[in-house]
Amino acid sequence: MINKILNFLNTTKIRDHLNEEVTEFPEHERSPVPGSPATPTHGPATRLAYAFVAVLVGITVGLSNALVSVNTLQLQQIMNLSAYQVAWLSTCYVMTAVSANLLLIKVRQQYGLRRFTLAFLSLHAVLALILVFAPGFEATLLVRAISGFVAVALIPLCLFNMMQAFPARWRMRGLVLGIGVTQCAIPLAHVLSPSLLASEGWRSLFLLEAGLALLSLAALGMLRLPPAERVRVFQPLDLLTFVLMGSGLALIAAVLGLGRWEGWFQATWIVTSLFIAIPALLIAGAIETFRQTPLLNLRWLGRGDVARFAVAIFMARIVLAEQAFAIGVVRELGGTAQQLTTLSMAMLGGAIAGVLSSALTVNVEKLARPIMLSVGIISLAALVESVSGGPHHLQRFYITQAAIAFAGTFFLGPALLLGIINALRHGNRELISFIVLFGIVNALGALAGPALLGSHHDWSRAVGGTTLDAMLETSRLVAVIAGCTTIYLAFLLTLRIRRKLAELRSQNKTDPIFLTGPANTPIALPADSHWRPPRPGIAMAITFTAIALLGAVLVVAAWYLPV
Repeated sequence: MINKILNFLNTTKIRDHLNEEVTEFPEHERSPVPGSPATPTHGPATRLAYAFVAVLVGITVGLSNALVSVNTLQLQQIMNLSAYQVAWLSTCYVMTAVSANLLLIKVRQQYGLRRFTLAFLSLHAVLALILVFAPGFEATLLVRAISGFVAVALIPLCLFNMMQAFPARWRMRGLVLGIGVTQCAIPLAHVLSPSLLASEGWRSLFLLEAGLALLSLAALGMLRLPPAERVRVFQPLDLLTFVLMGSGLALIAAVLGLGRWEGWFQATWIVTSLFIAIPALLIAGAIETFRQTPLLNLRWLGRGDVARFAVAIFMARIVLAEQAFAIGVVRELGGTAQQLTTLSMAMLGGAIAGVLSSALTVNVEKLARPIMLSVGIISLAALVESVSGGPHHLQRFYITQAAIAFAGTFFLGPALLLGIINALRHGNRELISFIVLFGIVNALGALAGPALLGSHHDWSRAVGGTTLDAMLETSRLVAVIAGCTTIYLAFLLTLRIRRKLAELRSQNKTDPIFLTGPANTPIALPADSHWRPPRPGIAMAITFTAIALLGAVLVVAAWYLPV
């Protein structure tokens, strides 16, 4: 009997399950980027399982921050916090996420991400449960910080699992769907929050967060991704760059997230943070520029195309912050709980429609157009909202907010794909740099939007306007910013088309054979690896099943336990 128990708890088996096996895949199934899983052919049932895991992980990582960011006023009242303290909850999440972006892609390439993800998901779930029974502001901040770190690890897993769910010819659609799932979290949080807060108040938010973390832990533990190629990518100077650049970006995030509540440059710590952050970033930039194998290829990132792309994505993230003010307008206009619920459902429907439309219409030759179209939609919707100042205009917000939610999920997948394709043309090092840049721009843009629009709202009220007038004025500002960004994107698209036409003319002149096309000769199809996800042993299957059941119980308890 004792021997059976020892075998059941055999640590070697557990360690083997956490490790990623080494497998030689044929060339057509290998990922072009080390650290990303191979892409073998799967059966329909396995594809469906990967899609389910991708959606579960995407919702988990998205709701982790969305449930806090959309309930700041409620958390402030329920937990008896100041506006400054509540702002810290979202800010510390971004501080760790923006720093982790610098490090985790190389961690995945050199060590694999499986152990790290399972360990941090477990820690995240445990801490969320601790908050349910032993709440406190400091503990909540710790959980938020860990959530930001975990999010950077989980978002790639969502993308990888979704890509496994599609055949090779549709794999880019899987990438677009994967990144889109994570962006549906904010409208989903708006839909779920009223019933959650009516159950156990803020405890319900943490119960749901812990339950989803456990469910994701069980799903990722039971269904493995194909193994990825590992390479040694860390250099001794990477740690110095990470400390300098990570701390600098974290301080910038703190300034953006809290500057509005501290009066921007009136607070001593904000000025001090900038005096530390800017030199740290400049020193890190100087180190990276002159290294032979930098953590970030700043020379490539400073090129015109990449820099212009980053500006466009940053501006798009800023104008998306308008949604929070639009909901405030609806409340100021006397919107009932039922109307707010309908508005939330319209936003969720728009976000889902944006994800599906983006995946169905994505075209690798026309990836810049969805970004321009999306920002244009936001500009038009914000303009309509800015002149909707009466109770009889409430129904307009159902359409405009659904349109903005659609735009918010419609552009992000093509934007990510556009950068990845451009980076792959230059090499793996540039791809790492782009992914880091994409994560940083999105994270800082998500903080800069509320900071800019919130400060404008506060200024409008300070000069004598009412709360409603200030919110409508903020919508006008968004319409102007989005309109200017649309014009900017149209200019970039024109430059891109002209450059493409010039390349085609040059190619036609120098390579007339190109017009005839290749000879129609048969090509032998390479053999598949026939790799299948390994099944966990009995001990691990029982363990992950128990974790999944506990997670499901916590999710149900988030709604049905009395206050």
